[in-house]
Amino acid sequence: MGGAVKVRFAQVGDTDELVEMARVNAETRPNLQFNETRTRAAIASYLLNAQPTMWVAEKDGALYGLLVADFYPYRYFDGLFTTQEVLFVKPEKRGTRAATLLMRELIAWSKMLGAREIVGGNDNEHNSDRTARFLSHFGFRTVGHAMRLEL
Repeated sequence: MGGAVKVRFAQVGDTDELVEMARVNAETRPNLQFNETRTRAAIASYLLNAQPTMWVAEKDGALYGLLVADFYPYRYFDGLFTTQEVLFVKPEKRGTRAATLLMRELIAWSKMLGAREIVGGNDNEHNSDRTARFLSHFGFRTVGHAMRLEL
């Protein structure tokens, strides 16, 4: 049967699998070119500085979920906020507890940092309504409109 799904901080030994998850996730933005070198640089930045911060979901030693987040001070207000930048679960593992456990970890981390809010969602038009419904279960609400001008 196997063990339970666990969420933990990504580690050095996860690098190649993180790159592959990022590569699959990049398919949701076909207008952009995946860059493995930049991906590895982002992972190295996390490992060195915790910015961004990365968690993985694993079961029985196999990784199948990734959450990338960061934190920033407000420019005009006191305090800081966190961002949910990537929430990815391998297609064959969607519908498991991975996304829920990753989001719970993000919320706990954000509270630990003293963040005033988490900004996140879906910026790639891939399952946007489904993502919004999922995030609403954690108390997220739609605010404004995200817009993009592709050049």
